Amino acid sequence: MTEFQIRPATRKGIVPLIALYSESGCGKTFSSLLMARGIAGPAGKIVMIDTESGRGELYADIPEIGGYDVLRLDAPFTPDRYIAAIDYAEQSAAVVVVDSGSHEWEGQGGVLDMAASREEESKRPGLHNWKQPKFDHALFVSKLLRVKVPIIVCLRAKYKTRQTKDSNGKTVIVKDDKTSPIQAEDFIFEATAHAEILPNHSIILTKCSHPNLRQCFPEEGPINVEHGRKIAEWCGGTDDAAAIRAVKKTIWERLKDKCSGDGKKVQQYLWDEMLMETDVNLETASLIQLKAIVSKLGGTK
Repeated sequence: MTEFQIRPATRKGIVPLIALYSESGCGKTFSSLLMARGIAGPAGKIVMIDTESGRGELYADIPEIGGYDVLRLDAPFTPDRYIAAIDYAEQSAAVVVVDSGSHEWEGQGGVLDMAASREEESKRPGLHNWKQPKFDHALFVSKLLRVKVPIIVCLRAKYKTRQTKDSNGKTVIVKDDKTSPIQAEDFIFEATAHAEILPNHSIILTKCSHPNLRQCFPEEGPINVEHGRKIAEWCGGTDDAAAIRAVKKTIWERLKDKCSGDGKKVQQYLWDEMLMETDVNLETASLIQLKAIVSKLGGTK
């Protein structure tokens, strides 16, 4: 008998990895705790892995957050110590918050420090000094992807600068228009979703792995508990795939004669008749949105 199994794909029991990044003072810690409370629910236990010398406890008295536990992680910030801390936190937590994940990369004992130490020991510059640090970092990323509970990773961010030439051929230093997370360049691409928090505490959603997950994040303004609740509902709720297919079929059947069986005409009809917002389409619409369309269509032939 084979050890493998093939089954229909479902979207159930997603364990999200969410990355929030910003410059200092933009509210990533507060935002992550509000989101965590929404994901965990009123009674769920939040465990924050605090690498910021105790600053993670600043919001302990905010009623909206509802209390949380702290695991303090001090230097050295090696990948294996992060892994051990996450292992320990997830045993009792409903949600784990890591504040901050940037220390694993640039902090004392972090990946950059490890590579520099190996170069100093070997007395030889070169990529060979990065072999073990990068391997250990890969284990850290792998751990984040295998955590049994939702995890939110806060990252420091900064504006990168680069050297270029101006119109007169003079060398100038140019600053990027947007911030970049302080971590390995490909780190945040592993996340289910990631967002930049701006100085006014609103966000720019910079990655979302599923179109309907976008609806769980604020269109404007800061992250709050309700957004976390929506994320939990999306990740762990009922599997809507079969229901969505059935409702789409109903819409198609009711409009196929009016639209000559043309899918593009069906979509345009829904927009023209204001049955669907123009920033939504049949591919990305949620089950709730699709059911609302069917209700509005009524007995349309």
